[in-house]
Amino acid sequence: MSTTAVKFSSTVVYSMTLPNELWLSIFEYLPSQSLRSVVLTSKSFHAIATRLLYRHLILTSPTSFITAYSALSSIQPSPRALLLGISPLVERTVEQLKEAVAVVSLAETDDWTPVPVNRQSNRYRFFQVKDAYQPRFLADATVYDNLLTQVASFASLRQLVFRGMLLPRDLHSILRDLPNLRDLAVVHCTVHFAGVYIDVDHTSLKLQSLTLLDIRAVFPSNDDDTNPRNPRTRLRMLAKVPTIRTLTYDHTVWLHRIFTSSSPSPPLTALDVKFPIHKDRPRAPPGFISFLETLPSLRTLILRNHVPALSLSPRALPALCAISVPLSTISSICPGRSITKLDIRDEAVLTPLYQAFAEVHSHLSRVQEFSLFVGDWDDEVVLAIVARFPNLTKLQVRYARGAPSEDTILGMGSRTLYALPHLVSAHIFCIPLLPPPQSLLEVRKRDDDTVYGAPGIGDTYFENMHNVDTVTDALLEGVRSLQQLPFSQNISKDFMDEQEPRMSEPFDDYTRELVIAWNRTCPGLRTVQLHPGWVWRRADRIDHWAARPCESSIWGDVFR
Repeated sequence: MSTTAVKFSSTVVYSMTLPNELWLSIFEYLPSQSLRSVVLTSKSFHAIATRLLYRHLILTSPTSFITAYSALSSIQPSPRALLLGISPLVERTVEQLKEAVAVVSLAETDDWTPVPVNRQSNRYRFFQVKDAYQPRFLADATVYDNLLTQVASFASLRQLVFRGMLLPRDLHSILRDLPNLRDLAVVHCTVHFAGVYIDVDHTSLKLQSLTLLDIRAVFPSNDDDTNPRNPRTRLRMLAKVPTIRTLTYDHTVWLHRIFTSSSPSPPLTALDVKFPIHKDRPRAPPGFISFLETLPSLRTLILRNHVPALSLSPRALPALCAISVPLSTISSICPGRSITKLDIRDEAVLTPLYQAFAEVHSHLSRVQEFSLFVGDWDDEVVLAIVARFPNLTKLQVRYARGAPSEDTILGMGSRTLYALPHLVSAHIFCIPLLPPPQSLLEVRKRDDDTVYGAPGIGDTYFENMHNVDTVTDALLEGVRSLQQLPFSQNISKDFMDEQEPRMSEPFDDYTRELVIAWNRTCPGLRTVQLHPGWVWRRADRIDHWAARPCESSIWGDVFR
């Protein structure tokens, strides 16, 4: 054997003797796909990498839970984040479960019990449109009990998301069994009818972030917040946890109603409210403005969809510095407050936009990060922004129709952006507009203002989670694939977010020359985006510009 071969062999043997803690630190930098390859490398790497592979889990079907059941019980340390979407078979008719076709059992891998036809009553309200959050498979009592026991055993769980399911009856007991839980989200879920009132104490919870969106009830109710048997009331009470700092909710729960002068809200620092899509509301919901005026520590405010003008007191929201709101609320929120981050969520028509700029110009001089969407491109937009926001460090302009000419891009640095000496990031690109929702169900699946490029609510919670089905396909042999099971034609996309294909790189040398032309007049510029999904970046003023893929979200790095 040659000397080189001996040295190589000894290096490999030595590297395999590194402590597991060092390997764990190395593997933390790998994406999930690479981790799955590491798991199959050796028994030693399998034991180490599995800890990271299951750190963020998605269980949205009883089939995925059964497939991974043996592996989940042996994971150490326990997962940090879990997305759960598994509903049990119940006797009472529940609208969200009417599309179920089979019940899954632990007895055998292929033990499927079809749901009786008489349980699938006529869906007169939905006709032929399928609700994206109606499960196709339900768990029998044994599977469901094992699932809840497994969830309660994840003592290290910090983030928990319930999505598209019938919530457990003992939800509040489960939350109390998770001492490290800090982030709770309940989205597109149905709550049980509270037949017997039980006083729930949430003082022991340490939640820092709470999200309640599209909360449905088994029975329609008059939404009386004072009725303890109301199916949504007990869920609303979670907002009174004293440690909560970030609150996200929509019109199905209107969490601000539970706070009064005698029972104020916790000291929130971030508030995200999704209003109805309808634009026929002349005034804000009752109690919402008075709720805002009791938030002295609020720093970030996000208002989605159509929001009527808010008549806030000049002394309200003294700490507010970042807002993402429709254009209609700019003139009522900005005056008297030191706004440093501003995003206009809906389509900004140029004339009202310029009028709003003129009204609040003196209050926006401190804005450092600015983002907006204009339907039709106009060169005057950038000129107006530069004139109104002299201290910008980050700029994002999205448009749908038209485009700046090559001459405009070439001269943008010397004619407009040069006037922003602190600018480090410029994102100016076209986005495709989605067709308007055709039904109420499509509205539920999509935030209305995301068609303008505004970030969706769901993007926050599922960014770093891994689907357990794809994990167990690599780890467990002899397990039937979901595509081979009965009714597979109906489960391929249940609960799973569709992934958009990666765009091919749209750059060439000529486009690069257009960006290089900005070097002399914009020396501090480090990031330029002219196409969705791709950016030009450089480390410093003497570095070369290089094209790099960016996140699929068109939000880019603004407001990060």
